[in-house]
Amino acid sequence: MDFTLKTDFNFLASVALLIIPAILAYFYYKRSALKGIKRILFTALRFLTLFFIFLLLSSPVISFFKNTFQDPVNVFLIDNSQSLLIDNRESGLKEILNDKIKDSETGSSENLYFLFSGNLTREIGRDELESISYDRINNFETNLTGTFYSLHDRLANKNLSSVTVISDGIINQGGNPVTAARLLNVPVNYILTGDTIQHNDLVVRNLFYNKTAFIESNVPVNIEINSFNFDKDIKINLYEEDILTQSKVIKVDPGKSIYDLSFNVLSNAEKVIKYKIEIEGQEDEITLKNNYREFFIKFVNNKFKVLVLSGGPGADFSFLSEEIKKVKNFESTFLTQKSASEFYEGTVPDLSGFDSYIFIGYPTSVTNQNLLNDIKYQLEKNNSSLIFFAGRTTDYGKLSILDDRLPFKTTSFSEKEEETGIRTVSTLNNEVFKNTGLLSSVNSFPNIFKTASIFSVNPSSETFLLMTQNSEPAYIIQNTVNNKSAAFLAYGLYKWRLNPQRNNSGEVLNYIITSSVFAITNKEDKKTFTIETTKPVYSGFENVKFTARITNYDLQGGEQITVKISGEGYSNNLVLQKTDNKYYEGEINIPVDGNYNFKGELISGSNPVESIENRFAIGENNFEYELTRADNSILNNLSNETRGVNFSNTDLSSIKDSFTRLNEQSKSEIKSKKNFELNVNPYYLGILIFLLCLEWFFRKRNNLP
Repeated sequence: MDFTLKTDFNFLASVALLIIPAILAYFYYKRSALKGIKRILFTALRFLTLFFIFLLLSSPVISFFKNTFQDPVNVFLIDNSQSLLIDNRESGLKEILNDKIKDSETGSSENLYFLFSGNLTREIGRDELESISYDRINNFETNLTGTFYSLHDRLANKNLSSVTVISDGIINQGGNPVTAARLLNVPVNYILTGDTIQHNDLVVRNLFYNKTAFIESNVPVNIEINSFNFDKDIKINLYEEDILTQSKVIKVDPGKSIYDLSFNVLSNAEKVIKYKIEIEGQEDEITLKNNYREFFIKFVNNKFKVLVLSGGPGADFSFLSEEIKKVKNFESTFLTQKSASEFYEGTVPDLSGFDSYIFIGYPTSVTNQNLLNDIKYQLEKNNSSLIFFAGRTTDYGKLSILDDRLPFKTTSFSEKEEETGIRTVSTLNNEVFKNTGLLSSVNSFPNIFKTASIFSVNPSSETFLLMTQNSEPAYIIQNTVNNKSAAFLAYGLYKWRLNPQRNNSGEVLNYIITSSVFAITNKEDKKTFTIETTKPVYSGFENVKFTARITNYDLQGGEQITVKISGEGYSNNLVLQKTDNKYYEGEINIPVDGNYNFKGELISGSNPVESIENRFAIGENNFEYELTRADNSILNNLSNETRGVNFSNTDLSSIKDSFTRLNEQSKSEIKSKKNFELNVNPYYLGILIFLLCLEWFFRKRNNLP
């Protein structure tokens, strides 16, 4: 232990602290009657008394320094996710733990062992490595990013030397963990368990579908399938409420791994339907647990009131109106302009009740300006949607009154007419058009027409179709809070019917119209609140999580969102917790497999405002089986970025040598300091008082004044 004495005085003043008390004490007792040892004793007492009084004035501080050493800590993160059950990886992991990890502790280092999956699960003891028991709770995903953040918080006061990840490398949540690993500021090593060779497997990899759909409308369900090492016909089945309803057969071969196909589903009644896509399994697959996916679609009787205005009779209007009339969810009103104040179908109806407006070659030069003003007012008041189809005689000057409700603006107008083809963009947003194959049919349709006008697309608009001439936007959609619109900037769509190679132009046009209207006019958005589960299927080991948001309701204060859950032999209630101004969350565990209904209800005060019903299922969560090949790409990048080591093919002796080197580099000396402030310390004051009393006592005993 080291100590130092610090004062507010400089060196000369400190010397004076010794000299002045010594001089005063010497002369004070020089002429006294004391002789010999007594004079020396009294002089010393007076010197100490004066010295401590002077020292008190200098605000002295004595600092004690203590040096301690922290042992290096090596952390081992052991994968505890469901993917370890593939291809007997769990046994391989236990073998690694016993042969490479259990005896890797060196010198004075400390080894800590943690299980991880979706996050840091729990710490286990060294003795548990021989018979490690998987918890099977919350281990249906692998998230190293969250694990590293948890580790950083948990071991903030430890002298961390290294982190070693033992995993099959299937990291499917949390993104790239490099940023989180850098917070630890230590090398991240890894040991890969599992075979990096892709075994025979068929996988339902991705599903694309609308969670909410119209009744009496065909709803596409697009499926992405992975096939590895098979060369044969495989059968894909669609089940509706566990009843087989459709099947398709596709040919797969080893030279291709990704295949796309689609089914169309339909409901004539309002209800929530459970579907399952399943690939018929093959005997030599590595696992059958990734051959299926279950999901729900809520069919709603969501009738849209649509007003269709045409600049006049024509081939395009005939084609478009024919397809609009086929959509059973549209209550369509058609107005074909005859003159400024007349329409062939009669008078203009009340505009306040329409959800969407469709312009076909409208407005023209004879269009009544007052009617456009009325439409603009209703668009702004009801936040309705507007879909514009260009025409040969469209008056873009009059259309400019609706610039704030359109996805484009007209920069310059030209009556010059040109031919152009239509094609899809290279990267199509399938959130709007999920059936990308059907939309891509336009690539082979005959050329149509465009004007030489120049249009400026709004920055928040998205382009879905392009003109082959100069790659100008052909079909654009803007879906923002205050602008829900779409525009087809070419015309002559009737020519698509003349396509000699394909005869599905009507289906394509119908799909463009219905998908656009649904994307920008979804009446679900007009509900007072929304509620849903975070996924359609949960394991019995997981909590069912609900998220809700108040959308179109003026808060009164004290709003609640409750959930009533029911299933076969099960019933329970849940009150969601408010997490933000309008956001609510809650979770509950339901350990019994089955299909469940839930009813969410928004309550303000004691009054119910609105309720929403939907479904979810408790079954097997097969998310961890989407990838079945052990993959070291993320782990290898992680070790390279942190200067770690791949221990996968390293023996115990070499691993111990590596840890010895890492531990030597991680030696940490901690110097702790404790200050002893004399001017406020009771012990110091006690010594000073004692010395004064002692001198006084001796003076009295020796009859000194």
